[in-house]
Amino acid sequence: MKKGFTMIELIFVIVILGILASVAIPRLAGTREDAEISTAVANLRTLVSDANVYYVTKGDLKEKGSTTVAKWGAITSVPVSAAADAVVTTEAKLKVGGEDCIGVTLVEKAGTTPAHIQFTKVTPTGATAATGVCAAVQRSDQLKPYFEAKIPNVTVTNGGAIPIGSTTKIY
Repeated sequence: MKKGFTMIELIFVIVILGILASVAIPRLAGTREDAEISTAVANLRTLVSDANVYYVTKGDLKEKGSTTVAKWGAITSVPVSAAADAVVTTEAKLKVGGEDCIGVTLVEKAGTTPAHIQFTKVTPTGATAATGVCAAVQRSDQLKPYFEAKIPNVTVTNGGAIPIGSTTKIY
């Protein structure tokens, strides 16, 4: 008599593997989304901190000994869509899940309005715009303070603004 598995035993093994896969795959997808959110939060915190340090050290957003506005590459090493030699008053975008997701612009002090960083929600293109990882990042509780922060006399469409300088609160 040959030794081996019966058809019933093989079917039970396949069913059990199917059940395990149906439980594990959604959990893995959720873990990836959590990692993207954590990365976006860390990048924004680093960018705010870098802008803070630059502004406090230099006293404004200009290059040392110049009237030219500083460039993104001089202020931060956070990967943004703007070229390293683009001025910081140009919107740069942070990528999340391979898509432009969060717009960031540094704005110089003007009158009574302090120098500040503006954050905007960028709408990604494609079929997953409302349900993709970028949308999840934009809805996350960790980034809500960035998008809801307000400065008197500063209006940011689809986003928020926080002052930079020695009093900046990093969320």
